[in-house]
Amino acid sequence: MLGYWLTAGRSGAWEPGRLLEAAGTTLTVAALGAALTTACALPVGILAARHRGRLVHLLEQAAYAGHAVPGITVALAMVFLAVRYAYPLYQELPLLVLCYAVLFLPVAVAATRAAVLQSPPVLEDVARSLGDPPLRVLRRVTVPLAAPGIAAGAALTFVVCMKELPATLLLRPTGADTLATRLWAETTTASYAAAAPYAAVLILIAAIPSYLLGRRRT
Repeated sequence: MLGYWLTAGRSGAWEPGRLLEAAGTTLTVAALGAALTTACALPVGILAARHRGRLVHLLEQAAYAGHAVPGITVALAMVFLAVRYAYPLYQELPLLVLCYAVLFLPVAVAATRAAVLQSPPVLEDVARSLGDPPLRVLRRVTVPLAAPGIAAGAALTFVVCMKELPATLLLRPTGADTLATRLWAETTTASYAAAAPYAAVLILIAAIPSYLLGRRRT
């Protein structure tokens, strides 16, 4: 059907400039969202894997709070926060990236925790017995061993950030469109042929990290 709409209808005239701009914006916001989410998930995932306790358990559960409510609810909370307490951030890129981190933190936390659990803790014990302080052990042993799993979590976060719609519609900078918002704008007026190029590019971009994840599993 996507192939059909790519070749049918006058409304499907390609707009290369708008398409490239939407693709560039999508890559930017998704990459920033994945980077911030992964950075926030790293300490939570490591603590959850290596230092189980009531406080760590509560911290891990809190990380899943954003995933337990609809994205529109988190987006509206961010709007209230910006308008009431941080107005310069309203409809600016940092607030959208922060919302992505709240929404998709569980994806990165789960990947980080699983990756750390798969690495032998005895290697960290050996490093500490040789005199390395905890932060150096973390930097030289724990993170490098878990790096493939952390990267997989970042790739998954990148994909879900790309296709996120409700929060992006509410929080995106004025005039900035992602592939998902352009796709939504065209389909709401039943301009399926005009929407097809945005859908095709979104699928093509998402296929890259998906392919890399598939190769890693095999």
